Amino acid sequence: MGKIHFGRGFWGALVVLCATAVALEWYCRTPLLEPIIKLDLEFNKNDNLLYTLVFHGSVDADNPQFPRLVSALSKTGRDVHFIDWSPRSDTRLRAAASAEAVGRELADQLAARWFAVSSRGPWHLELVAHSSGAYVLDALCQRLREQWAAHPQAGKLELRMVFVDPFQLRGFIDWRHGAREHGRCADTAIAILNTDDPAPSTNRPLERAWTLDVTDHPRRGAFSGNGHYWALEFLIEEAESAVWLQPQWSSRELRPGERHRPTEGLL
Repeated sequence: MGKIHFGRGFWGALVVLCATAVALEWYCRTPLLEPIIKLDLEFNKNDNLLYTLVFHGSVDADNPQFPRLVSALSKTGRDVHFIDWSPRSDTRLRAAASAEAVGRELADQLAARWFAVSSRGPWHLELVAHSSGAYVLDALCQRLREQWAAHPQAGKLELRMVFVDPFQLRGFIDWRHGAREHGRCADTAIAILNTDDPAPSTNRPLERAWTLDVTDHPRRGAFSGNGHYWALEFLIEEAESAVWLQPQWSSRELRPGERHRPTEGLL
């Protein structure tokens, strides 16, 4: 059997391909660092509210679904804040990296404001994110844990996450990162997935969250939009019912990594 010889053209093409992959990986992992996102949130001295922060995904700050979600959650007694992290969210390939940087910045702001008014806790924080906003949640939570560890007098931090059709690609190569890591930092986490839409890297159940697959939910027929936004619409409808997102939902028996397909609501 004769030997296979690769000519210079082959090796040249291989070098270009490898260099392109490395460049894309570097680009996707390099965050946009400006403008700094300023947090418009103040705490009261004797606050015992459940604070909820809602984050949009890439190129989606003006989505009219978010005001509806904020309104519905506010009616449950929460102090709800929508966080607009555009334009740093609007470069799609760098959105996950930028989201992590935003999460760390916001965590530092939150911790500083909380420590300024309270030294005893506990503090109940709920983070809700759609699509690439999922990466804000992980980074924000991790930085808050670090801040709390450095301030033992701060009391307990209870933190739960809600991932809505979360983006799971990190960099250009690791397509399973979110499936492995989203929710690692949370006390409790839930994910709502739709699996038949064109949004890439949003279909795997999360290993560290109780996963709801609402792709074939009976209510889907009444929604005419992109399936990536059906998951968000499902969350809005459930929040409007003022049931499943009540503070006590974290006491449910959660089964991380398991895919559940509800046919009605969540309770």
